Amino acid sequence: MDLSSQNGARRRRIGLAVSGGADSVALLALMAGLQATHGFDAVVLHVDHGLRTDSADDARFVESLAARYGLPFHALRTRVRRRRGESLEMAARRVRLAFFARMSVRLNLDAIATGHHADDVAETFILRLARGAGPDGLAGLKPVSHVDGVTFIRPLLNVRDADLRRFLAARGIAWREDSTNADTSIPRNNVRHVILPFLREHLDPRITEHLCKSAAILRGDLQRGQQLGNRGNQDTRDTKDTRDCQLTLTVCEAIGFERRPEAIGQLPATCELSRAALAGRTIELRTWRPGDRIAPVGLNGHSRKLQDVFVTAKVPPAVRATLPILADAITGEILWVSGYRVAASAAVASSDSPSWRFTLDTTTESVR
Repeated sequence: MDLSSQNGARRRRIGLAVSGGADSVALLALMAGLQATHGFDAVVLHVDHGLRTDSADDARFVESLAARYGLPFHALRTRVRRRRGESLEMAARRVRLAFFARMSVRLNLDAIATGHHADDVAETFILRLARGAGPDGLAGLKPVSHVDGVTFIRPLLNVRDADLRRFLAARGIAWREDSTNADTSIPRNNVRHVILPFLREHLDPRITEHLCKSAAILRGDLQRGQQLGNRGNQDTRDTKDTRDCQLTLTVCEAIGFERRPEAIGQLPATCELSRAALAGRTIELRTWRPGDRIAPVGLNGHSRKLQDVFVTAKVPPAVRATLPILADAITGEILWVSGYRVAASAAVASSDSPSWRFTLDTTTESVR
């Protein structure tokens, strides 16, 4: 099915992983409401693992919920069987990932969104800490990740589970409770129902928020380390591997926009994006990925591969690898390539329209 918008650019398709629990139902409700304003189409995906006698009821519930929001529904009904050395949780995850990978190809999905939230981040941190994980493991759940060619996005990582339940209750939206979530013999449930409440009462009332903060700091450190490592690999013959560059992003309110010469790869770089177009969106700063495209101002709605943009502008591979890019964390839409044009969908309408001014620069410190 061709999902092209009127300007010729294909609308993005996002799969929603919905189990029927409060977090995934909140994800469905929120994402369904964002489709029109954020230019994507949502598809509901559900896996019935066949591990509980009432799991078929969950599947029917999710199917009816998808119909309520007018969304396509695709489900896998199976019976998870463990392979040698697998836990039941690992086996269920393997089955889900295989299903998501098939659906991504069959339905031409750009990403799959999951309902992971802040409490999941804190629980994962403790579980991995107990196993002696390093920084990469403790960094935990990421807003965007890639597994076996599938892009996963987690737009609710900064939201507490209790807030999601309040959101649903206030709107009269029901959800399903998984009876196995109360089984504290399962390690994650033990952390959720025993360990974290104990720490919250006897150590820190805001333990969940602080564990999330630690995980975010580790993610940032790992990303900066990877960027510096990429630079180092490209510059090993440069006897100047003596200064450490820190990327900074400054955002401030502005009116209108300024026209600037294009100079991809040069910092500082500045652009203005429409405040109205960015309202309610989650924006991330990341580096280029193969397959990325932008529909910039001046191309009448047509998009270009960033690879082609870089080749035309003669951007060296070392610069491409670390070039900062602003993107919508939920849909993956590229909003601005630093030093290049902004996306037409986020462009400021006129010289007196409210805008956000984004400025990217580096601060340099000597390495001792």
